[in-house]
Amino acid sequence: MRRTLITLALPVLFPVASASSQSARNFDRVRLADGVYAFVQHDPLRTPVDGNSTVIIGDADVVVVDSRSTPASARALIAEIRALTSRPVRYVINTHWHSDHHYGNDAFRKAYPGVEIVSHAATRADMLTQDNDSSRRANIASIPGSIVALKGMLAAGKGPDGKPMPEEVRSFLGQLVPDLEWSRRQLMQTVIAPPTMTITDRLVLHRGARTIDIRFLGRANTRGDLVVYLPNERIVITGDVLVAPIPFAFGSYPGEWVKALAALRALDATTIVPGHGPIQRDWSYLDQVAALLRTTLAQAQAAVAEGKDLEATRQAVNLDSLRRLFVGTSAVKAGAFENVYTAPAVERAYLEAKGQLEKER
Repeated sequence: MRRTLITLALPVLFPVASASSQSARNFDRVRLADGVYAFVQHDPLRTPVDGNSTVIIGDADVVVVDSRSTPASARALIAEIRALTSRPVRYVINTHWHSDHHYGNDAFRKAYPGVEIVSHAATRADMLTQDNDSSRRANIASIPGSIVALKGMLAAGKGPDGKPMPEEVRSFLGQLVPDLEWSRRQLMQTVIAPPTMTITDRLVLHRGARTIDIRFLGRANTRGDLVVYLPNERIVITGDVLVAPIPFAFGSYPGEWVKALAALRALDATTIVPGHGPIQRDWSYLDQVAALLRTTLAQAQAAVAEGKDLEATRQAVNLDSLRRLFVGTSAVKAGAFENVYTAPAVERAYLEAKGQLEKER
């Protein structure tokens, strides 16, 4: 279930895009409204995986949604904020517990003493138990072996399945080694700073004329996902409740996720900032993700009703028709779809059909 900030699924080495030269400023700034800016990861499948961030400038202070995955990237974001305003960051909201959305917390704590870090109560608990300093050290220790395995695959020209790698995959896997080395150095500098404020349902911040509505719509990608809604600007910031180009399904709750997407869609928003991927201007991609989840869950439920075990359920679930909508002809996206969506989603749908996810509340 645990997902690292490095590659999401490095032990199986799914194709992850990476920059030819790593940079702390790994995002583009997008103005969404007066005083509202999204900082969008250049490539949502790159290494280290980094969540989108949003900066909301109020009359007297600033609210930041998700603090990025590395100290360097967080500091680059802070430099952008200081170029926009001299007002201090008062709140940092962590939408969920995955490290690519909160490993920058400490940089904000140092830059803005007294900043409050806000999350759902379950998110704080999961940070302390699943994404703590022990897991950070384990990630650091795992990277050298992963680099060795990656170099071996590249030398052989074959993937983990022993089949020749498509040229598209080989071309950017060759750039992954320096990115992993950079990521390891960043992990060694990371200090985990857990939330200082938690909510369980809803918190509305009134920052001058700005209304910032923080909501829990139910268990979805994690058991503590928050979304941030700006009703006056008709903007919603989704965290990993919505991710493009491939949804992440690690530790997810497929049936409740569908309901959370419906609640998200009911908001009066015309601008959607996903946890990863480009800004959305309508609900078409959300509808595509919801259809994928419903199909996965329905097929898993049918398999369980027939008495199939997990491995037989994996064989029974066929997502080919929807897979094409997400991956097109890309071998990179196809690998990501199998590893970050299909494998974990089918397992979680199977567990949900067996009634076992209720234990995780």
